[in-house]
Amino acid sequence: MRVLLTAPYVGEIGWELMAWQARVRLLFHRGGFDRLVVLGSAGKEAFYQDMPLDYRPVEPAGLPGVAYEDRRLLPDNQPMSRSELRAFVEPAVRAAAGELAQSGCQTHILCPPYAGKPWPCDRRHQRFIRFQSPHPDPRGAPWVVLVPRTRGFGAANWTAAQWEELAGSLDGVGVGISTLPCEAAAAIEMLSACDLAVGQSTGGLHLASLCGCPHLVWAAEPSRLWTPWSITNRQRYQTFWNPLGTPVEFRPVGELPTPAQAAEWTLRALERIGRRTGRAAPRAQFRCTWHWRRWLAKRVLPARPLRYCPWPVQRLVRYRLV
Repeated sequence: MRVLLTAPYVGEIGWELMAWQARVRLLFHRGGFDRLVVLGSAGKEAFYQDMPLDYRPVEPAGLPGVAYEDRRLLPDNQPMSRSELRAFVEPAVRAAAGELAQSGCQTHILCPPYAGKPWPCDRRHQRFIRFQSPHPDPRGAPWVVLVPRTRGFGAANWTAAQWEELAGSLDGVGVGISTLPCEAAAAIEMLSACDLAVGQSTGGLHLASLCGCPHLVWAAEPSRLWTPWSITNRQRYQTFWNPLGTPVEFRPVGELPTPAQAAEWTLRALERIGRRTGRAAPRAQFRCTWHWRRWLAKRVLPARPLRYCPWPVQRLVRYRLV
């Protein structure tokens, strides 16, 4: 039996969704493997269950820092080096590989880059699927799922009281409210059935994209562009990390919105792109724009033509058209 064994992914959930699990799927099928053994955090099995899976929850002992891109960020705001991360995950990988070898398996080990360099979301580099699972108790429309951001560094987060205020405002006008669960299978069930997911930029909204769930996201659109592709947050949600073309409304903010502002945005997004509440015209418009921007990004940004254009032209193509 040929087995693909993956080392633990120690980074952000958004990066695992958009720059790892689909890469694993591509290499699993391309390599003709019989079985996939994933070493990973508990509760993420659902990201890989479309393949013959042996998921083994692993938390590397003593792993410092917090999840950052596909690696870890230390208290001094410096990312751990690739060699340091490999040293932490190596014991678990070695143990699993030894067990598989004893059972007669031919094992190939796949390790995340741990270098902050995501794979492009195209068919040549990754194979995405739509995560979908029937919800055991779906609610009637309109149904909004709140996706709180909980990361302790970077942008500021809403308080629990602000989320409660938003929920109360929406409930007061007849909108059903749920909060996204942490466990992947339960989250996929909810995002497969609700009308809209809402929140500040966070990994759960990237999962919404892969569930085909329309979503409203607010985030800073700073002068410092998102690395390593030098793209904006809007581009990341609408195009670069939206491989299925899921409808999304992105709200650039200089500071966090008030719950009243977020409630207004949510009601407008429900009317425009909600799964059961939205209109066909805005959906079609988003889809056409998505196709155009994907084509332009693929053909223009990685190539040379812009090198010889004046900066105003480059800026127009890179940050307005794409």
